[in-house]
Amino acid sequence: MIMAEVSAVFPPRNSKLGLQSWAREMVALARVTLRPPDYPPGPLPRGDGRSVLLVPGFLSGDWSMARLRSFLTALGYRIETAGIFFNPGPTAGMIAQLDDALLRLSVTGPVAIVGQSLGGVLARSLALSHPDRVCCVVTLCSPIRFPVTTPLEPFARMLAPFHDAGWVARRHEIAKPLPVPVTAIYSTDDGIVDWRQCLQDEAPGSENIGVHGAHTTIGSNPEALAAIAFALARR
Repeated sequence: MIMAEVSAVFPPRNSKLGLQSWAREMVALARVTLRPPDYPPGPLPRGDGRSVLLVPGFLSGDWSMARLRSFLTALGYRIETAGIFFNPGPTAGMIAQLDDALLRLSVTGPVAIVGQSLGGVLARSLALSHPDRVCCVVTLCSPIRFPVTTPLEPFARMLAPFHDAGWVARRHEIAKPLPVPVTAIYSTDDGIVDWRQCLQDEAPGSENIGVHGAHTTIGSNPEALAAIAFALARR
């Protein structure tokens, strides 16, 4: 079904976002892939063995969060995925896949969710729908205010007809304070989305943490990894 209202717009000419910023992001991603940065120096708080569900970003899959998965596993968390090879956005199938994963993992207790980019938007949606099954959410460069300003707008427009109409109609609710603690990590260097669209409103249990670095490499960013470790330990 075609959305009645667009969810993404291409950056205007006077924006810092565009094809050039996208190209810089691809260069940053290639560099990190070839030479991953060191993990943040300790001491960092240890995990308590709880389940952490990782949700990848738009046009990505679980494979894109391998570095983050290794880091959190080493801290003592039980890292789980929903088996996503390619994230096309909020299709009915994607929503059901994430719901099933959360319901399965939360049998032993509330789950922490860490989502990257669009994955963080979907993580917030999960917490909104199942607050009793989620202990906290951490978003990484996740734009929660629509329409999202991004050079990936052509891809979003191409896939929009496949997105779930019910989810799209409720997407503005995702930006409102959630019934679970949420840490939003953003970067003013972001070359994919307008970083201001990643910020939450001030509210109890909601915090925004700024780091330096590219959008596409946020899951390997030492500053972001340290912030994730402390955010999960506080919940």
